[in-house]
Amino acid sequence: MEKLYITHYYYPGTDPWKNIMNLPEDEAYRMAKTLSDAHPDITSFGRFADFENYYPARKKADAFVRERFIQLGGKPKLSHPYSFTLMECEYLREWFDSSDKIVFDLEDIPEDRVSFTLGDSCALIVHGSEPVVLTKKDLLERIVECGGSTEVFFKESLGKYAYVEVQLWDRIY
Repeated sequence: MEKLYITHYYYPGTDPWKNIMNLPEDEAYRMAKTLSDAHPDITSFGRFADFENYYPARKKADAFVRERFIQLGGKPKLSHPYSFTLMECEYLREWFDSSDKIVFDLEDIPEDRVSFTLGDSCALIVHGSEPVVLTKKDLLERIVECGGSTEVFFKESLGKYAYVEVQLWDRIY
């Protein structure tokens, strides 16, 4: 099987280890306004311009994935994960209008601290679908069933979704 890694894209000048969802709600709303006002033409900041819709959807999606992950044996340390993608994702790179990213070898991530969804968990919840939550073991088994190829796995598993979302439930570095 090819070497697997996870990637987190972020906008230049922002701290990839800060998650607006971990702020108190009133502070999160103030920060969202500041960010959307400062970056009106950057796609990734658009979610903050519509924070009254984004915030409850993100909160619901994170709670759903976290609870499902716990049921599968996960031990999340955070209420809201750091969001990554499996391998690379041109869609997200363009969405953040940046090539700034952090990358970790999936082999180095403890199994009880990482989960995966086929597609963007928040978008799935918004559209009335329950995300399929996978453990690291589940993900690796599915890739092996596809001959060890992520390309085949993506083609067979993602359908209309752009990427496999990775939820990192602990700051490990």
